Amino acid sequence: MTSTRTLSEIVSSLRRRPRLRRAAVGIGFLAVSALASVSIFATAPNAVPETPRERAWPVSVMIAEPAMLSPKFSSYGRVESSRQSRIRTNLIAEIAQVHVREGEWVAAGDVLVELRRDGLELTERRRAAELDQERANLNSISMALNLIEKSSEHFVAMHRISQTKLERHEGLFERRMISRSLLDDVLQQTSAASIEYQRHLRELADFPNQLSAQRARVAKAEALLDQARLDLDHATIRAPFSGPVISVDASPGDYSASGAVLVEVADASGFEVRAPIPDTYRARVRRYLRAGQPVTAAAMIGGVQTALLLTRFAGNVRAGHSGSDAFFEINAAAGSAPPEVGRVVNLTITLPPEANLVALPVQSIYENDRIYQVHNSRLKALTVERLGDHQTQAGEYRILVRSSELEAGLSILTTQLPKAISGLLVRPIGAVDG
Repeated sequence: MTSTRTLSEIVSSLRRRPRLRRAAVGIGFLAVSALASVSIFATAPNAVPETPRERAWPVSVMIAEPAMLSPKFSSYGRVESSRQSRIRTNLIAEIAQVHVREGEWVAAGDVLVELRRDGLELTERRRAAELDQERANLNSISMALNLIEKSSEHFVAMHRISQTKLERHEGLFERRMISRSLLDDVLQQTSAASIEYQRHLRELADFPNQLSAQRARVAKAEALLDQARLDLDHATIRAPFSGPVISVDASPGDYSASGAVLVEVADASGFEVRAPIPDTYRARVRRYLRAGQPVTAAAMIGGVQTALLLTRFAGNVRAGHSGSDAFFEINAAAGSAPPEVGRVVNLTITLPPEANLVALPVQSIYENDRIYQVHNSRLKALTVERLGDHQTQAGEYRILVRSSELEAGLSILTTQLPKAISGLLVRPIGAVDG
């Protein structure tokens, strides 16, 4: 009875107070919501945690087959000639004719340039006349020597007579048979004869020197004539060997300057390709060269696949280059077009064959020195040495590697994975033909 009255009073009170009524409604709604949430969580099923599954990456593999293979690598080279003649002249003369142009092929002895000969011919004639004059002077001195030698007896007799006459007059003067003036006259005559005799002896003694000097003048005149004839011969400039004309710096009407280059010709027998050897291969290539093992190359020269052979290394490192250059002799096929000096060619260099090399696709190589073996569907890293390139019979590009761990029959990964690591789970789905 009391609780009923109390509830009625509460309801009456709520009706009289609207704010209190709204608060009571809100509180009741929150209580019902809380009760429903507790009921839901209490009656929900328990969650069982799911165990994560490891992903197996689909990959391709190939079977390792070590074999005796020849490593290859590529390089760019420039066609050069071991002998290039920069033909000059020491003559200053007008250029009469130029018989060649740049790029033409010349044979040894072909005329390249001709200088005007008229001035040189005048010099030759003048030198010939000078030689004739010097030879005539030599003949004159020889004739004078013969005459003086023939007159020597006369001078000796005159000197002896004058001495005898002086002695006789001195005896007469001592006996007072002649005067002093007569003795002085005889003494003067004797002195004059003695002077003439000494002059004769001096001239006779000096004639060998005169002959030697004149003979030297004749020899000098002969050398000058030979030089004039040599200059005349050099007025016709010829090719020293067979080969292409690299450049022509002469034109008719110009004057040649002493030491200036007129024509440049390359020796056809000395054609070679100069190519830098990468640091990776330089030590091995040098070792093969010292051991006499042939290192060959191939290049497209003049539209023809041409074989080359390594002959030597350069003695110095060119400015702007980090490695040494090697020279490859060109073995051009008969009838093929001559190579163009200065042409840049792409070389494929082949090293001597080595044992236990495996040819792998480029996708198998990680960081240039690592590959992966697939064993029990797991990856295993193998460290390898990269030795060069290789091309299969089907024309496919391969990389040659070698490792003590790389044995025949191993399955090698041939797929490039972004996160390859030892222990990674893989699923082989195909094989690559080695």
